[in-house]
Amino acid sequence: MNAFTRRSVLAAALTGAGAVALTACGGEKKSSATAGGATTDDLKTIVVGYIADGNGATITTVAEKLGLWKKHGLEVQLKSFNNGPLQIQALGTGDLDFGYIGSGAMWLPMQGKAKIVSLNSLGTADRVVAQPGIATFKDLKGKKVGVPEGTSGDMLLNMALEKNGMTVNDIQRVPMDPPTVISAFSSGQIEGAAIWYPHVSTMKKQVPDLVEVVKSTDFPDLAFPAAEVAGANILEDPEKLKRFQAVVKEALAWAAANREELVKELAKALKQPEEALKSEQQYVEILSPDELTAKIKDGTADTWLKNLNAQFVKSGKLKEEADPKSYFLSQEYIDS
Repeated sequence: MNAFTRRSVLAAALTGAGAVALTACGGEKKSSATAGGATTDDLKTIVVGYIADGNGATITTVAEKLGLWKKHGLEVQLKSFNNGPLQIQALGTGDLDFGYIGSGAMWLPMQGKAKIVSLNSLGTADRVVAQPGIATFKDLKGKKVGVPEGTSGDMLLNMALEKNGMTVNDIQRVPMDPPTVISAFSSGQIEGAAIWYPHVSTMKKQVPDLVEVVKSTDFPDLAFPAAEVAGANILEDPEKLKRFQAVVKEALAWAAANREELVKELAKALKQPEEALKSEQQYVEILSPDELTAKIKDGTADTWLKNLNAQFVKSGKLKEEADPKSYFLSQEYIDS
């Protein structure tokens, strides 16, 4: 994927992870008209989740910088999460209105647990890394591999196992959140890790000779999309959905056109080094509204999701493939 990284698994598998409220945003209501046409007396209050890394915090960071929440008639409380599945869980309990997930959690909307309201980006930042001296993925057999549960790193690890004729029983899989993965790998407590940039950059500072034994680009059929999501019942409040999608579109348009400034803004918001965030951004293709709209209309966006869906069926997370139209609110995105 932070503070503003990317990414329901079973509740038992999520023990120890949690969500922390960051701040309430938007200030006091006033009776003046907003640029979005609503008055601040007509603001809709929403709770928005994010992950504290560059990709996971792009929408929230840019919306704060440009004042997009109030512009589009929203008053927002932001909450930071460690991964996407926890946000899907919070959407299901009503504790969250919108959130961010990486490709590793996409099986949950496909299962009907949430709706995708926007595809934000495509990524190639995921890696399986190993300690110096380990040359290939197969060399991790029998060794400890740390992985944040339910993330794109988790998905990459599963695909790498399958590609190499291995199963999860061939490694010592250790679920842990990203900060723990970094510290455990850096101290030599684990031999491998399935994680993503900018965390890989952080780990390289501690273990300069670490080996990237698997890259997301080893699986060219998968686009690794990241998304904004809402609760499964979001269509019951179409005005809330429309306002949020308008914020997302304007934020992504700015982010796609201002990559260098985006890194600076993310560094300030996340209190992280620009160098690390820049290392992540080089593996992220931000989808501007015009680009995503074109990809929706020509069927490319559906293909991205169908390919992911097929992978989740193959890995056993899903029993069958689902029509993207059942969980991706693409027409609503176009119309917002």
